Amino acid sequence: MTLTLKQKERFLKNKRNVKKIILNEIRKDKAIIFGARSVNKQVPKHLQVHTEDFDVLVKGNPKALAKRIERRLDKKFKGNFYEVRPAQHPGTSKLINRLSGRGVVDTSKQEGKVSFVKRKGIRYARLRFQEKKIKQSLADPKSKFRHQKDRFTRDRIKLAREHREKLKRRKKKRKPLRTNFNNISSITGTSLRNFGRFGL
Repeated sequence: MTLTLKQKERFLKNKRNVKKIILNEIRKDKAIIFGARSVNKQVPKHLQVHTEDFDVLVKGNPKALAKRIERRLDKKFKGNFYEVRPAQHPGTSKLINRLSGRGVVDTSKQEGKVSFVKRKGIRYARLRFQEKKIKQSLADPKSKFRHQKDRFTRDRIKLAREHREKLKRRKKKRKPLRTNFNNISSITGTSLRNFGRFGL
């Protein structure tokens, strides 16, 4: 089905709703987001990078989740704006935006247990999971096309850990303010019992 100019304009006016619909379906499915979006959620703002697509791990059928998101988006925008195709990686389904030709969501089968953190009800794979995936990628000559990107992600994770450690050290250095009420009491002539009345 060919999309009309009017349908395309309506989509572009409301495209901010795409992310909301995708996240809602991921939340319902209890799927886990990994990759760049997951890293962005767990590192400081200055270490985040722009990303457009979602990488998602699914316990059930990856294609079924991709198709469900496709139906929700097409229904919302009243047209055939999306389609699901097999991805380059076997067992992964890719949701494509038919206007731009770009991938929006990659859904893959979850293998084994994946530890995650929750942000507003959405599950994000922990950074150590991402590091494990990067290690596997760098050891695979077939994944050479993404090695530079993976090294950069690994560096951002390392910097985020260093940043966290610095913050911890700063907190330890700060000594709590202690008030010598006995000394103040003798200077002001106010009994210790009365300090309670002043909120002290």
